[in-house]
Amino acid sequence: MALWAAAELGFDIPEEVAREVHGILTDEAAWRAFHAQDLGMLLTGVAAQVRAGHAEWGSFAASLFRYLKEDFRSDSGLFHDTPGGLRRRFASFATQVYLSIACFQHGELAGDPEAIALGVACVKKLIALQGPQGEWPWFFDAATGRVLDFYEVYSVHQYGMAPALLEWAERHDVAGATEALVRGFRWVLGDNQLGCSMLTPDGLTIRSQIREGERETKAPRMLRAVANMALGRSSRLIDSSGVALRLECRSYELGWILWSFGRRADLPQLTDHAAFKAPQARAGHHDPQR
Repeated sequence: MALWAAAELGFDIPEEVAREVHGILTDEAAWRAFHAQDLGMLLTGVAAQVRAGHAEWGSFAASLFRYLKEDFRSDSGLFHDTPGGLRRRFASFATQVYLSIACFQHGELAGDPEAIALGVACVKKLIALQGPQGEWPWFFDAATGRVLDFYEVYSVHQYGMAPALLEWAERHDVAGATEALVRGFRWVLGDNQLGCSMLTPDGLTIRSQIREGERETKAPRMLRAVANMALGRSSRLIDSSGVALRLECRSYELGWILWSFGRRADLPQLTDHAAFKAPQARAGHHDPQR
């Protein structure tokens, strides 16, 4: 994140931070401990630094992508979460976003069609697995490309992470990318199982829709995912009577929506929606006392 943010904002990386990151990148044996998010963010950060004119980071890009390609890719089009171990096949939606964006970043920078193809394959698979109201599933079996559990359905995936990835897909002419983006965003605006907006009047968001009774523990959904994988089953959405809201909002969630839509003006049906208008504008009048 430090590499990417510094490149985007035109800042120099503090020497101590650069030294620490360099140490991580040169110790390839330690890469075996990486999860997908670690690898994806490092490759994205390295690519951003090279694009910003800091060519000294470029020597790591090819090695990071080779590792991604050899140890995280699956035949299903989805990415594994780790290079090995019990967690490998249990991949989250975030796994797919971080590694796909990294593939697109590296592919464009290096002119590598194989990297672009990996990103495109993952996006196509995700679009095929999107729920009937635009829901992005949370948990997958990366090896088979099946949904192991739809829940929780996170708002940040709908309005932030998926749009960030699908913008890359749009640039590479992936069929259905824009439609999937819009459908997923409309979920946040109320086109969802509970028929409620996931935006609050004070500018925050509601974190997720979750199975009733699973707010305080992950054990049931982990057991459900293991059973579905073992039995070769795909998860489906449950009846809305069993769905509840998780009333939280975390700071990074608001950062994602700014990253995804801060520079977009081509989707007014989303960015100009009444939900984003000031209260007086929604009411059609202006109160000079406010």
